[in-house]
Amino acid sequence: MKKIALVMDGWKRFFTYAWPSGILQRIKESNEDINLYIFSSSGDWSLDTDYNIGEYNIYRLPDFNDFDGIIVDLNNIRYPEVVGELAQMVRATGKPAISISSELPDFYYVGIDNYTAMTNVIEHLYTMHNCRRFWFIMGPRENYENSVRVRALVDFLDKHGLSHSEDDFFFDSYEFACGYKGLTHMLERLDRGESLPDAVICANDNIAVGVLEAASDRGYKVPEDFRVTGFDNFDKASYYQPRISTVGHIREDVGYLSADLLIRIWNGEKVERFNYTESTYIYWDSCGCSGGVDVDQTGHSKGQIMYEIETTNFEEQVLALDYELLNCKSIKDISMCLVECLPAFKCDAMYLVLDDHINDYKKEFDFYNSSIIDDNRFCVKGYPDKMIVEFAYESNQGFSEGKHTVTGLFPMFDSDKKGTDFLFMPIHFRNHTVGYLVIRNAIYLMEKQYLFKVLNVLTSAMENLHEKEKLEYMNKKLADMNVKDSMTGLYNRMGYQQIACKLFADKKDKGENLLIMFVDMDRLKYINDNFGHEYGDYAIRAIASAILHNCKKSSLPIRTGGDEFVIICDMMSDSEYKALVGRMRKEIEDVAKEKHFPFELSFSAGAVVTDMSTDKTLDEYISMADEIMYAEKQEKKANRTE
Repeated sequence: MKKIALVMDGWKRFFTYAWPSGILQRIKESNEDINLYIFSSSGDWSLDTDYNIGEYNIYRLPDFNDFDGIIVDLNNIRYPEVVGELAQMVRATGKPAISISSELPDFYYVGIDNYTAMTNVIEHLYTMHNCRRFWFIMGPRENYENSVRVRALVDFLDKHGLSHSEDDFFFDSYEFACGYKGLTHMLERLDRGESLPDAVICANDNIAVGVLEAASDRGYKVPEDFRVTGFDNFDKASYYQPRISTVGHIREDVGYLSADLLIRIWNGEKVERFNYTESTYIYWDSCGCSGGVDVDQTGHSKGQIMYEIETTNFEEQVLALDYELLNCKSIKDISMCLVECLPAFKCDAMYLVLDDHINDYKKEFDFYNSSIIDDNRFCVKGYPDKMIVEFAYESNQGFSEGKHTVTGLFPMFDSDKKGTDFLFMPIHFRNHTVGYLVIRNAIYLMEKQYLFKVLNVLTSAMENLHEKEKLEYMNKKLADMNVKDSMTGLYNRMGYQQIACKLFADKKDKGENLLIMFVDMDRLKYINDNFGHEYGDYAIRAIASAILHNCKKSSLPIRTGGDEFVIICDMMSDSEYKALVGRMRKEIEDVAKEKHFPFELSFSAGAVVTDMSTDKTLDEYISMADEIMYAEKQEKKANRTE
């Protein structure tokens, strides 16, 4: 099964469905064993650079050596370093690589012939409408397609001896606001005695609508006062009044041609580096032409109504999902909410893959072996070598919550069914990478533009849960500072007074007996005097850690002095007590060997069982256990040869 990787960035928060649609169409027609893997980000809409970098990290998820061909659409990415790094990763594979709508060294190019198309537009205005003076309101100056369109315009002006200056060009974005702001700025020239141009050429239809709105607001009529052209033949070109002269092209053809190129390359055919899809020229009212093309206003209106109905229904479902997710108390709860909504997503399968650090605040915190938890454990660049599949849903098998580890994408995300598509989208808290969401056959979500909303509510819910867990963890740490010993993590004298004494009183009221242990480290003074207090502290921590690891969660381990410990436990038999002490001694022996301590590490212990029918206090029982421990210590001392 051959694999195609498609790397793309959304248009603001909109998924560019045309590319995968065309690719999948060509795969289906070819009847060859090919699957499509889409790595999609939405980093073009936010002003938060950290957020955008978190989005673009999805490009580091795949090993491009695993693919037979790679298609990239990087035209909307505003960060040259992101484009450069990705292009280099793809080049390093030596696999055939195609760039959509942007020229990259060593990549094949697929897209519209922007130079020829824009030349045709200005030539039409020059020849058919006798236009000689132009204003140009264009997209981002650094954008590849925009720069080619500008070069075509300048070359035409120079070829025909038409005067122009930098002031005749306005650069901004591809949005409506660019057109409105651009024309407003240009009209200020009239205050300096200049006249209106014969035509305003726009980089796309969005800009053209902005120009027409700005002109109308200021009392100008198009095309009577000046002519206007757009580009791309969006729906707004056909249904705006006046209808906008534009350049039409079928965007799905770009994806189709990209897949076709790869198939031809795999078959050993020689292909050209630059490959163009067909364009059509539609000259309508805004430049003074009739167009000669009928517009189905009724059908368009019906389509808009149905789209609004479908969108409203889905948004209501997303709002319900958002509410349910925000009330989730665990990742498992979040997974179950997603599963309930999956029928509305109309996909074959969905997988949630996460960095296991997402669960850090929920895990048992081992004071001896760990440092303070913080979010810097998440990757900022790349993904962990091992990740956890938190849940998997497949339409033919149902929901599976059994966690398992994955390394890489394959064989986890593979299919024997040709023409399958897998969509990978990033999950991150700003620039901290948390994981990714995988959807198999996400046609409905891609086409209906619902992906951003679904992923946004999921990420928000996960971040909200993570922050709650973090707050609970930090509150616990603050509370522990009062009742726990900072060196060992065991309860301190304050903890003894507030917790242990209350536990003893409660058990006494219920008539339930306890086991009281007293543990004392052997020869701490000898260790401090001969090896230094640093080794003494290591030894104390090792014994405290052995207590924490081997006592039940219901036990209360307390550090009552420098090397003295009290453990209050539920009742246990003599054999259980001896087994507990044995496990603790085995652990500290292992630690001493692992840490290469230059001394024997050991402790002495004693224990008593309470009799809650008497008036004895907790302090008295501790003293009794201390005496038993001391007897053991003295016996060791008598038998010691050194």
